[in-house]
Amino acid sequence: MEDTDLNQTVMIMTGMHRSGTSLTASLLQSAGVNIGDRLMGEDTGNAKGHFEDLDFVEFHQNVLQSQGISVAGWTEQNQIQVQPQYLALANNLITARQEQQIWGWKDPRTTLFLDFWSQLLPQAKYVFVYRSPWTVVDSLFRRGDVIFRTNPNFAVQQWCNYNQAILDFYQSHQEHCLLLEIGSVIQDSVVINLVQEKFGLELRSPKALYEPALFTADSNNYYRQALLNKFFPQAIDLYHQLEGQADAGCPDLERQQQQQQAASSTCESWILQDWIDIQLARTEIKQLQTANTELAQTQQQLQTTHTELAQTQQQLQTTHTELAQTQQQLQTTHTELAQTQQQLQTTHAELAQTQQQQEQLAAELDQSQKQFQ
Repeated sequence: MEDTDLNQTVMIMTGMHRSGTSLTASLLQSAGVNIGDRLMGEDTGNAKGHFEDLDFVEFHQNVLQSQGISVAGWTEQNQIQVQPQYLALANNLITARQEQQIWGWKDPRTTLFLDFWSQLLPQAKYVFVYRSPWTVVDSLFRRGDVIFRTNPNFAVQQWCNYNQAILDFYQSHQEHCLLLEIGSVIQDSVVINLVQEKFGLELRSPKALYEPALFTADSNNYYRQALLNKFFPQAIDLYHQLEGQADAGCPDLERQQQQQQAASSTCESWILQDWIDIQLARTEIKQLQTANTELAQTQQQLQTTHTELAQTQQQLQTTHTELAQTQQQLQTTHTELAQTQQQLQTTHAELAQTQQQQEQLAAELDQSQKQFQ
């Protein structure tokens, strides 16, 4: 399939997993490249989001799954042969975006499909991002991919597999490619300037999206770098080849090499550092478990206190109710007593009148008797 619009630019962004392709895609999106409407969101592996067009991600996953390959793209093959039945779907993805002037997608799995997409999009531009093998492997381990738990060396093999595919393609299609080390991508304007200069595009200045905490160097990487240098020299050699070919290599390469030499000279003293790290981690876990236990006990005590408080409040409410009833009864008694007192006073008054009437009657009787004598 030939490009239908010579004024249209297709930009494909890819690299080994955990190499900074998400940051690269976010910068280019901010600069004006349409990277899709249905993007993969954030997760524990990438808090800022993956910036991956799910249409292309699902296409790659379906092809991989149909061949019995991990949908994450963990394979010893560095070029996947796409079956004919998927060709129409791929063309539909391209056709659906033909109205976009500058568009593209980002997906690390694309690295395994470079020849396939190159045939469909011969004028496409490629932005490849790479990162040191020891840093990528460390990131994969920290992310916790299950496949590497039983075969940690496979992580190094995957780094070599992906980056060898990138290097081979770059050397054959250099005029359409940019090869960037993550350290240069972090400098936002450098990436945009390189894209504009090499591909003749007009892009706007991107937003500042880089967060230093996401790419902070770990001192433990020094001895890991030395370990890879000793036991995986092919990975170090490939990394140096990438540096030699890169349009923008590692800004701190000289310092990195000095650290590697220093670490290599004391490699034996660092060789068991991970065991120390594990022991420290276990201590921290134990302290955390103790803290969790104490927290659980405190919460239980707090719950008990809340229960007792609720009971006390219920008892107090009952007492208030009984007191109100007693006060009501007392009020009724006071009212009845007042009525009784009123009746007693009335009776006394009537009795006094009766006595007065009797005395008057007695006086009148006595006077009558005297008259008849």
